[in-house]
Amino acid sequence: MAVDRKRGIVRILSDRTSWVTASALAQEMGCSSRTIKTDIMRLNSMHEGLIESGPKGYRLADSAASSRILSNVSPEVPQTAEARKRYILFELLMRHRELSCADLAESLYISLATLDNELVAIKRELTDYGLSLRSRGGSIHVEGSARGERKMVAQLIFDETKDYFSQFEMINGYFPGIDLRTLRGQIDASLKSRGFYINDYALSNLIIHIAIFVERTLNGFDPAPLAVKRSPHSESSSDVALSRELEQSVEEICAAIESDYDVAVAESDREAVYVMLSVNLIHTGGNALDDPEHKKAFEVLEVIARRVRDVFSLDFSDHDFMLRFSLHLANLFSRAALNMQLRNPQLGDIKNGQPFIYDVAVFVADVIRSETGFEINEDEIAYIALHVGCLIEEQRTSANKLHALLVCAQHNVNGAERIEAFSREVERSLVIDAVASSIEDVDSLDRYDLIVSTFPISGYTSVPVVQISSFLGSRDARAIEERADAIRRTREREELNRDMRTFFRQEFFSIEPDVANWREAIDLMGGRLVDEGYAFDDFCERLLEREEMSSSAYCDIALPHPVDMDARRTAVSVALFPRGLSWQGRTVHAVLMLAIKRDDRAFFSELFNHIAVVLTIPGAMRSISRATTYQQFLDAMLSYL
Repeated sequence: MAVDRKRGIVRILSDRTSWVTASALAQEMGCSSRTIKTDIMRLNSMHEGLIESGPKGYRLADSAASSRILSNVSPEVPQTAEARKRYILFELLMRHRELSCADLAESLYISLATLDNELVAIKRELTDYGLSLRSRGGSIHVEGSARGERKMVAQLIFDETKDYFSQFEMINGYFPGIDLRTLRGQIDASLKSRGFYINDYALSNLIIHIAIFVERTLNGFDPAPLAVKRSPHSESSSDVALSRELEQSVEEICAAIESDYDVAVAESDREAVYVMLSVNLIHTGGNALDDPEHKKAFEVLEVIARRVRDVFSLDFSDHDFMLRFSLHLANLFSRAALNMQLRNPQLGDIKNGQPFIYDVAVFVADVIRSETGFEINEDEIAYIALHVGCLIEEQRTSANKLHALLVCAQHNVNGAERIEAFSREVERSLVIDAVASSIEDVDSLDRYDLIVSTFPISGYTSVPVVQISSFLGSRDARAIEERADAIRRTREREELNRDMRTFFRQEFFSIEPDVANWREAIDLMGGRLVDEGYAFDDFCERLLEREEMSSSAYCDIALPHPVDMDARRTAVSVALFPRGLSWQGRTVHAVLMLAIKRDDRAFFSELFNHIAVVLTIPGAMRSISRATTYQQFLDAMLSYL
């Protein structure tokens, strides 16, 4: 059994949360169902209990074993056309300037005719990087710039390893002669000794860049000319000192490379390391706002904070957050000015797992564009989402806290201290606003969401009651949290149910409308909202502007809406596509177009949070898209509340 096919099966199963049939696996792997069944049998004989089989197909049962398999890059012959394409490109761009077609076909165990067919796809991919494939005397070679070659190699490695970006063992398989873990340690130690900090993803990008130029240098390839130049720093003494510190780190890193691998680091490569570090580092000492770049970032952040508060009712004024995020923005602006891109392997997970937070990040990116002129790509938007996500979740949790009345006897000072400690223990779920010895002592219960009592409450109360012990222990705290969560979920369901039945309108509901692509869907659905007086005349243009920044497709649903969410009246236009509609490279089965009036923006957050839940349920959106009436669709959506 080919090891590449074995790893392919394991990778497909590790990416799925539901059962996968043998025929589906066979289609993806380019072999027969019988071969898949045999391969899985052998996999289970080598790794007992790895894959579970059942009437619905196969699913992964041992994630730890799968990680070990996927982190072990195989030296065996690639078995699929896609794997062979990557192999050939890597050989041409990293190992050999020229390859014999006959030798290549023989080493891959394919015919020359098959090789010729597969070279067609390779030629197409090369053109995206300004490269071309040439043949001469039975051999093939790549023509183009060294910069284009390196860029393509980096993309090949990123596409193959993005799900395991932090697993150096896997990435190291592309560079068997380079110890990436040691290289990482050397870079990390040099930076930390001078008070510099770099995030893991930026460091991984840098290490892959270094590994590529070392590997190519070892194999006789010419160095690439410098793609970007360092930004001029200010003349302040602190800025000059930091620049010198960074130059010393770069010299240490390059000296270690030259010593360990017996290569000379070209000046262009040395400068590239400096630039990549300078736009991704944060210095742990000193006042960051003394730097003009950080001052500019902080000024933009103040605008962002005002706009986010106005549109989303979110508070970005926390001092520690403002400082951290301004440092990130300063580096982001430097990268944008130099047209440098920082890969983010978590892009898909962030976008599909937290659509509301990602949408806030898109809004932030739009503010940055209007204030600076910088176009922010999706990878950078995902990094923004990582920064703002924690703050948003904290504010959500705080806003959703319930207010409680604690009814208990206070015998002495110790009792008061115990109540205070207990209040801190349950503060994640609720706030204890008042303490009373008896419910009769309270004039009105209207301000409370929950009554917590250490003894039975007789008679009817308009507020839910949870009874706990008089010890106010951890078990009591858990009981309160469970009841508070249940009350909160019920309220959220009721609010979303009410709002969806109000804003989802039957006149804007359609099944398989006559559109050929996502742009036509925007024109048709957006045009109806404009014609009926729900959206302003420029609604469709603003939808397209939002799509240019980042696709509104999340897994198998699209949620197109303008960045600023300003409509005459609130309505949601729905189009179902049971057979799928192509939306910027994704296939979606439902399009929910949002026209949101300023006063109804809370509904936007509610809907996105609900969609996030639906997206976590395998097959849910496809099931919803099969509704044959408006009422069936609405009931199906609400069934996941």
